[in-house]
Amino acid sequence: MHDEMMTLIDDCIARMTLLRDQLAASRRVQPGERHTAALDAIAVAEHFATEATRAVSPPAAAPVSYSTAA
Repeated sequence: MHDEMMTLIDDCIARMTLLRDQLAASRRVQPGERHTAALDAIAVAEHFATEATRAVSPPAAAPVSYSTAA
């Protein structure tokens, strides 16, 4: 789990850094660009939260099978 969490964190940081770099670039910002970047950042955070929750959650129990054979 440790390696998976480190990978998830690294990926999230890298994606957020790219979004930040796009907004911090010395250029004119197009209409709606900041809004789009905010939505992209939310999507990155949601992806991280979903995958990190999955990584730290205990595995689901295997379904119980009841045999009807006598």
